[in-house]
Amino acid sequence: MSTEAREAKKALRKDIKQRLSALTEEQVTKQSRIAQEIITSLPQFKNAKRISIYLSMPTSEARTDSIVRDALGTGKKVFVPYIYSAANPQTASATTKTRKVMDMLRLTSTQEFEGLGRDSWGIPHLPSGSVSERENAMGGLGRSLSGDGTGTASNLEGDECGGLDLIVVPGVAFDSEMSRMGHGAGFYDNLLTRFCTDGKRSKPFLVGLCLAEQVLPPGRILMQEWDWEVDAVAVGDGRLLTLKDGE
Repeated sequence: MSTEAREAKKALRKDIKQRLSALTEEQVTKQSRIAQEIITSLPQFKNAKRISIYLSMPTSEARTDSIVRDALGTGKKVFVPYIYSAANPQTASATTKTRKVMDMLRLTSTQEFEGLGRDSWGIPHLPSGSVSERENAMGGLGRSLSGDGTGTASNLEGDECGGLDLIVVPGVAFDSEMSRMGHGAGFYDNLLTRFCTDGKRSKPFLVGLCLAEQVLPPGRILMQEWDWEVDAVAVGDGRLLTLKDGE
């Protein structure tokens, strides 16, 4: 990415952050409820058996708690983010450098969800001691990459390969052309590339979830070749954006 593009994204993220900081707790709560109700009413959600949902920060983004409870309460398998360090296979130095990787691991129950601890950002997170026994959406149990950066789920076949029907995707901003701008770490873009490009799993339905202040006019979000577009966006003002809205 060029320096100019990087600076443009940085400025846009700052602008969105300022917009969100002006919202009251009541406004965020109301918009989150509306956007979550849109997602849980989608046929793609109702028909899904395996879904991934991000666990939301207490401020500055649309919440996901109602979606998690709905999905678990209706018997869906729910997978949530787990971020860890793995060796970077592109690094050839004597001292192996690591990269941050995100997997989707299964959340077992509503009771477990309600009892999750929170990290320094206030985001609920899975206890690290339970990771090795959790189903991975990539297939198998535990982390999908080993300590040396090689895949542990990529060699699985058939039903062991996991899969997801739908992913609720967070973002700093979205538009009606289905463009998405994340926080800059590339976790979701990298996950989707690993998840979908080995030919063993189908692409899930990708639905963004956001507050009205996070929707931008077409053309404001600079997409790179490795960025994934979403299939729909549920907005806190009651809109469901799909590709036809951007045509």
